[in-house]
Amino acid sequence: MRWRVGAGITLLVLLLWGLTGPHFMASLDKHSYSPGEEPELTIRNVGLTPIYFGQDYLLYRWENGTWVEVRTPFFFISRLYDLPPFHSWRQSITLKYLPENESPGEPRSYPDLPPGRYRLIKKICGLPLGCRNASVEFEVEG
Repeated sequence: MRWRVGAGITLLVLLLWGLTGPHFMASLDKHSYSPGEEPELTIRNVGLTPIYFGQDYLLYRWENGTWVEVRTPFFFISRLYDLPPFHSWRQSITLKYLPENESPGEPRSYPDLPPGRYRLIKKICGLPLGCRNASVEFEVEG
């Protein structure tokens, strides 16, 4: 009888966990980077259902007490990644920015992000609650 109660509670916890997803963790390989380095973003699916996301991400810089979006010079391929439960995925992040009055996509080298505090945001989707933003912060040192 006792094992049935324990099994019932375990089943209830798993059901509730699955219904409150998507569940994921996002992290970078380090907290601070030098100009020219490429951080490695890791997405881990810690939930019971698959999660979905693209190659794209947004970068923000902390300026005067608020987050300001950084213009990046990249186009991202519209590709959907499907990450099964308890798997991880890695992506290299290029720390470059697009100077004012310039167009993205021109084949040339772009300047490195200046020193400062940054936030990377990536949209991750899954059942049953739809999409959420993964956010990680890092520093660029001079």
